[in-house]
Amino acid sequence: MRMLYKVTMMLLALPLLTARQAVASPSDDTLNLVCVGEGEMMGSEYTNRLEWDKYDHKYRAKSGYETRMKNFESAITIQIQGNDGRIRLPKKLIPPLHSGGDDQHWWQLDDIRVTEDEIRASYRLNGMNKPSVKIDRGSGLIAIKGFGQGFTGRCDKIDEGTRRF
Repeated sequence: MRMLYKVTMMLLALPLLTARQAVASPSDDTLNLVCVGEGEMMGSEYTNRLEWDKYDHKYRAKSGYETRMKNFESAITIQIQGNDGRIRLPKKLIPPLHSGGDDQHWWQLDDIRVTEDEIRASYRLNGMNKPSVKIDRGSGLIAIKGFGQGFTGRCDKIDEGTRRF
């Protein structure tokens, strides 16, 4: 997990520091975050297995599609400047039928509320799914909750023009 965190931070920092289409110019109220953590999404897969038949008292083959939540590790990038913001999602959090977003997986944040203690926002993936984003500014913990998906992790601030090491 530690190596994944370091590699993800390096890979996500480059486009964050060079991309400027939604955030005009850096200022004191600009916030750039990279959040690394675990997510879950609804998925289906075809399975073959043996299942105990309690009436015949023997195992029977069973196959078919099963729907269940699948876990994964990934990173999310967030940029906020004043009342404007956007979020960059990993492919695993983007449903096959989605609206909005650009070719680099950036979604516009809506209803951004920044206080001293937390940041709240939402974004529209499609007509049925408008996940909510909550970031605790003290601990750096992020929670994203949507229909059939979720993400929790820890965010780190990235400042333009500064090096981590």
